[in-house]
Formats: sequence, structure tokens, C-alpha cells
Amino acid sequence: MVRMFHRATGPVCRRLAKSAFVAAILAAAGATGCAPQARMVEPGRPTDFLPHPSQAAPPGARASGHRTLDLGRSADGRPLVMEVFGSGPKTVLFIGGIHGDETRALEVARRLADYLAANPDAAAATTVAVLVNANPDGAARRTRGNAAGVDLNRNFPARNWRPGTIGRRENPGPAPASEVETRAIIRAVEMLRPDRIVSLHSTARDQTCNNFDGPAEGLAQLMAAHNGYPVLASVGHPTFGSLGNWAGVDRGLPVITLELPQSLSGAESWQRNRGALLEAAWAAAPPPA
Repeated sequence: MVRMFHRATGPVCRRLAKSAFVAAILAAAGATGCAPQARMVEPGRPTDFLPHPSQAAPPGARASGHRTLDLGRSADGRPLVMEVFGSGPKTVLFIGGIHGDETRALEVARRLADYLAANPDAAAATTVAVLVNANPDGAARRTRGNAAGVDLNRNFPARNWRPGTIGRRENPGPAPASEVETRAIIRAVEMLRPDRIVSLHSTARDQTCNNFDGPAEGLAQLMAAHNGYPVLASVGHPTFGSLGNWAGVDRGLPVITLELPQSLSGAESWQRNRGALLEAAWAAAPPPA
């Protein structure tokens, strides 16, 4: 199956091969914020993504059931579970809780998964995967890093990973992908081969934004039309070894880092961002050349 995916050459073949690849896997498995000095994208909507015509599933579309994938255990033995909805050819991965002290990100990711479970037709035309809590040990401790104090969003094997703690909080770990939680996220990406990734964070300074890496500027603009947050190509400081650098810059995947306001409740943040998150799942990208 993996060979079939890599050898498919035409656009239709690639889509069919990917859909079969994801289906086979599922069947077998059963707070820094966006700095104000960051560059804002110039006005005008890029054309790399097109809006979904309405916040409703296409007529006649039906989603398949809610299922889970076990991605392993955290350093302290807590489960790393990814929930999957729908079975469409397009795959979107949402990740919450990479930083354990960013509680609003966890709450909104949980509400997204609950919404998809209660409204199965919302994922009828796509495959939506939600890793609600990517850092359960950090969440239990209310710390940015994991049980070892490593900042998972500086631990990815991006080309720009570098050793050495930056400030008090950004510990990249002893080596790229040294942490079991980082490897679980990498495993999820390699299993699903998502068309786009949305990573949920929250900021105590309420510097909200739709930050993008890779070819995701248009998607960030579409999300901004729903949540009103700035669209930023940079958060204003280096993010060595981040998910955005590894998946977006190095691999060329559209990656959004959605910074939510920590000052709002989880319910308020969900209401403010529900349309943006659903748009991220549904928005259409041009077919490959």
C-alpha cells in the first residue's frame, strides 16, 4: 500500500492512493503568543485555498463513525489518543495541548472533537483527525514542557533545530525528536499524510493570531474571516525545531498555529473559533499539478 502511494503519479491516482492508504491504516488500527512586532500579511486574499460555500456538509454526504487511534504513551504512561471522524479523500489533522499550560487550546480541541462526534455529517466530505492532548504530562503539571521539561514545539527534527535552552522556557531537548510525545505526533503525520495541520495554542497575553507555515497563507486568511485574528507569517521570534518548521517549512505542508486568548473561557474561545476551525477542515485547495 505504501509503495502504491509513492508510485502514483497523476493527480487522480495520488488522491485515490492516499484515500486507500488512510482507510487501510484506520481499519487496521481500529504561552508565547504572536508578538506584536511580527509581520502581518499584506491585504488581499491568496488563492492557495478557496472557502467552502457554506458551513454545512455537501448534500447527500454521510460521515463514517467516530474511531480512535492509539499513538502510544507519554513518558509518565498517559495515553496519547487520536480521534478520527469521516473518511473523505482530504485529511486534516488538529493538534491540541503541545504546551501543557495552554489550557484553552486543550479545551477548544476537546470541544472540536465533541462537536464532530455529535454532528457526524460535519466531517462527511473529509477525514478529520483530532489529537486533543499531545502533552498529557505537561497538562497534568500545568507546565509548558513535558515530564522532562522539554518544550515539544522545539523538539521536532526540523532542519533548523538547535540545542540549548532559549530563555527559561524553550528547552529543545537533548536531540531532535528525543521525546515520546514528539515521536507520537510524527507518527500521526506519517500515518495520516494530512493535507494540512492546525495546531492549537493559547496565549496569556492575548496576542491572538492565525500564524502560518508552508503554503497556508490563504487558509490563514479564510480562518481570519471567521475569528478576526491577524494573519501572521512570523510570531516575531525564532521557533527552532517547531512543528511549523518541520511540517510546514521542511515538508511543504500547510500548517496553521492558531493562538487562542487564555483570558476567554473555553466555551467562549470555541464559539469565537468554531467557524474558523470548520473552515480549516472544509476549505478547498487546488488539485496538484
